[in-house]
Amino acid sequence: MNMNASAVHKISSHPRWVATMYEFVAPHWDNLVNGPWAESIASTRLSVQEMQGWILHIYPFIYDFPKFLAEALIKVEDDFSRTFLIENIRIEKAHAEHWLWMGEGFGLDRQQMLDLAEGGTPPLRDVQSLTDWVWRVNTKGSLAEAVAATSFAIEGVTGAIARKVCAGFEAYRDKPGVDMNPRTYKWIREHSHYDDEHPKFALEIVKHYAITPRMQRQVMYAAKRSLELLHLALVTSTQTLPAKATSAGFSREAA
Repeated sequence: MNMNASAVHKISSHPRWVATMYEFVAPHWDNLVNGPWAESIASTRLSVQEMQGWILHIYPFIYDFPKFLAEALIKVEDDFSRTFLIENIRIEKAHAEHWLWMGEGFGLDRQQMLDLAEGGTPPLRDVQSLTDWVWRVNTKGSLAEAVAATSFAIEGVTGAIARKVCAGFEAYRDKPGVDMNPRTYKWIREHSHYDDEHPKFALEIVKHYAITPRMQRQVMYAAKRSLELLHLALVTSTQTLPAKATSAGFSREAA
């Protein structure tokens, strides 16, 4: 494939190993999209405080996401990948602001979210583990591993989750303390559309750089690891409610 900026919207046919990768990550992808966590949002079963929990505690990861992509950009050797990552960094910076809007719509304090992201208070262990992994794979891994772990796995499954929960998320408009306005649902709506095609472009980069069986195995494990750690971070964040609240509505055993 000739990888250049003008080819960014062209999707090539997949080599056989890509089908193996999809099979390899499928259980972890499905656990995020169709497991108890996403189902609880899609059916509006999580309490408002539980919604506040994951919105608050995942924000440090969202805040740092453009920095992960910037580390991968250093490794780029072609115009296709450079264009993709530069544009993605710009978009993800805006999405970090949209996440704050989402939190405010659910009654969270903007400064509380920023303090958590900027190190004023320590993040949850499982969120820190996710952040550490994605940072490491983007700084120490190959470009193929970095893009597989970040733009293919994390962004890809995020789009699938957004499409799954969008209607249920917006149904929280009827809950006390929630202001479901266009700013509140902007992040969810944008990801339900934006992250549909985006992982396909990421996969083009992965296919271009993962040219040996060893590199292809590394890519598969990188994507799987991101999905595993994202699931743990989401479940733990939902259980860790703001303002000393506790809940029996969502248990780790159910996840």
